[in-house]
Amino acid sequence: MTHVAYRVRRLLACFVFPTLFAGMFFFAPDAIDAAQKPLKALFLTGGGYHDYEKLVPHLTTNISQLVNVIFDVSFDLNLLKNEKFADAYDVVVYDVCFDEADSALLENALKVTRDGKPTVMIHCAVHAFRRSDKVREWENCCGMRSKVHDPYHAFATEKLNKTHPLLKHFPDHWETPGDELYQTIEMIESAQPLLRVKSAHDGREHIVCWTHTYGRGRVFATTLGHDMKTAQSTDYLRLLANGILWACDKLDNEGKPAAGFSAPK
Repeated sequence: MTHVAYRVRRLLACFVFPTLFAGMFFFAPDAIDAAQKPLKALFLTGGGYHDYEKLVPHLTTNISQLVNVIFDVSFDLNLLKNEKFADAYDVVVYDVCFDEADSALLENALKVTRDGKPTVMIHCAVHAFRRSDKVREWENCCGMRSKVHDPYHAFATEKLNKTHPLLKHFPDHWETPGDELYQTIEMIESAQPLLRVKSAHDGREHIVCWTHTYGRGRVFATTLGHDMKTAQSTDYLRLLANGILWACDKLDNEGKPAAGFSAPK
């Protein structure tokens, strides 16, 4: 297993100032307000068809400059062998493209979300594990069923719920110079579509961003983000950052981070 920690955190200086007064020493408290501690995210990635070695450091570094979160990154699924793999984390992010995985590993992942762990699905995570026995339940967790995508091309998104906190600061008509448009087969009942794209290939409309609840877990998902053409967009990076906050219930109704979770200063 390759396990890499991208610790992109603000250094919080704790100074202890001894002050002599009336023969006594007084020390400034060294405790850090819990609200200021960063969210801890486990970022699981790897598989074929994508340059994750380039994409993932770019995503984690830039997201950590937008909101108060630090990432541990693993480029395989070995951590899923332990059913408690997510205990030390506030949120689990999947940006994977493995065609298959052992059912026991997937069940550990599914159970973690069902039991209430905030979860984020990026791009090929929605197409992952297509040869696995639990693929249908994985799709239930993602919030959408999709098997194929249009040819790689530029396209623009349409906002479906402009008042949703995740979209309040997202452009009304955002464009990517190139990405894969995943074809929507079915949205799971509890999923709330946020962004839609009309295919230049056949005119059909597909959902590319949504929120969802799986068991007790809040799920943010987007099929956007095949490569750096989308990933270099500041609006896209902000969407992912706010998606993490939303999943963790740290995004307010105005689309702003909750106290202590804005970009580190």
